[in-house]
Amino acid sequence: MKTTLVLFIAGVLTVFLFSCGNSSTDPSPDSGLHGWAVGATFDGYATILHTGDGGNWGRQGTPATVPEAELTSISVVDSNTVWAAGGAYEGFGVVMKTTDGGENWLRIGSMISIPDATGAIHGVSSTTAWVVGANNSILRTGDGGITWYDMSDPQFSQCNWSSIYLVGQSHIWVCGENTGTVAGQIIHSTDGGASWRSEADSLLAGGWYMITIKAWDENNAWAVGHGYLILNTTDGGDNWEIVTPDSMQYSQNDANGIALLSPDDAWVALDYGNIWKTADGGANWTFQNTGYGGFFLLRISALDTSTAWVSGSSGFGTQEGLILHTSDGGNNWIRQDDGTNQGLWDVGIDGAMH
Repeated sequence: MKTTLVLFIAGVLTVFLFSCGNSSTDPSPDSGLHGWAVGATFDGYATILHTGDGGNWGRQGTPATVPEAELTSISVVDSNTVWAAGGAYEGFGVVMKTTDGGENWLRIGSMISIPDATGAIHGVSSTTAWVVGANNSILRTGDGGITWYDMSDPQFSQCNWSSIYLVGQSHIWVCGENTGTVAGQIIHSTDGGASWRSEADSLLAGGWYMITIKAWDENNAWAVGHGYLILNTTDGGDNWEIVTPDSMQYSQNDANGIALLSPDDAWVALDYGNIWKTADGGANWTFQNTGYGGFFLLRISALDTSTAWVSGSSGFGTQEGLILHTSDGGNNWIRQDDGTNQGLWDVGIDGAMH
């Protein structure tokens, strides 16, 4: 998540909400189900958590291998290869990678190759990844992070990017905030980043910055952001539609993360412990009560329509991380012991659909 979202969260820490949820360990861990969560710094280095059974989490990395920077994005390629990104440390953007399931984490890049703070990453393989961040930073590597190519378009020079998603090698969506127009921004490439076009401009005026974007295929994409704004397109970005429930549109709260189960099925993670689910492209929503109203739910990773994980951070008082899990479609959300009190910005499960 980009810096502007962090500032927004800091700005709203003036109201106290009490979390009424009960902490519990997931009763049905699944051996071999690997996942990662990333977040704030603790004991001098960023938090990277790993589970090998979908329910029990432990920290990876050391102060010698993981920088003291808040990691905001995780991209799980498989049970061995994982990319992470977030912020800047020692003068350049942070990108991390493991190819052995997290036994060893390596920082990638330099002041020259990744000069700006990073916000999100999408790993395609152990060699190919895209990362976006501050100051219109859109970078691609095809050699495991040794070389990074600038794929940005100067017309978006005033943008800070918070999310990127690829479909195949050609279709790429990026979202964030345009500080020049003080509006949200979605851009889309259909030629592998050689050119970009702006989309949904009329829907994003007025400061409604976007936080996360996901795509099911080259036609169907969804984006979520400030003001509980939820958008989707079914025609490759030519037309976008607001599908936020009418009573919730343009609030001062955020829709932070989204997971797609099909072009029409989606879970959305929101502020104040809220999770919404739709099975018909946003025409109708089910509001799911997690019992953790004092937390911002920031990202969600789903294996199917029944099984998902959510990461989050307490909104008020002492920072506290949160991982919730459901195995019944969201009827019940169970808190998993993550072993840390640090805010958790992103979660990714190996095999998650989108």
